[in-house]
Formats: sequence, structure tokens, C-alpha cells
Amino acid sequence: MPRYFIDLRDEAGLITDEEGRDYPNLEAALDEAKASARDVVSQYMTQKIALTETCIEVRDDRGRKVAAVTVAEVLRHPSHPHFSTECSGLTGHEHKPLP
Repeated sequence: MPRYFIDLRDEAGLITDEEGRDYPNLEAALDEAKASARDVVSQYMTQKIALTETCIEVRDDRGRKVAAVTVAEVLRHPSHPHFSTECSGLTGHEHKPLP
């Protein structure tokens, strides 16, 4: 099974997933990224941390970023958020679609 890493990028910087996890496919890793975004919302609201520009990034076992999604996008489209290839520039509805 392929290994993917779910990282968090916010205004303070990047928190990298050092261990990763095996997922049956990229879609399963993206589902985990959506769940991570929802968890971030809960934690940040409890701690009163701004969610602006907060993004979840997914890397493969070679360290390549394969997908990114803003927390705002997951809140707007909880079932089917638009994933991109980059966090930067992801504001509002702007995104770079995955190929």
C-alpha cells in the first residue's frame, strides 16, 4: 500500500507528518485530509486561532506534494472539496485543480 503524509500549513508555518500512514489509494488519503481539516476547525475554534490561509497538504512517500486543500474549502464543500496542487494562493474559490 502506498504511504502518504498529511501536513498542516497555517500562518505560523508548516507542521509536517513525520510518520505517514499507509492508505489503499490516494482517494483514501484525501478522505483523511478532509477529516484532518475538520479536526483543525474544531481545535482552532476552541483555542481561538484564526483559520485564514490554513491548509492541509498531502505528500507521497517520495516527498512530493500530491494534493492540498484549504480548511475554508472543506467548510464550504464538506462532501466534495476542491483539492489543488498547492496551498499558496488558495483563497476563496481560486484553486489549481489536480490533473
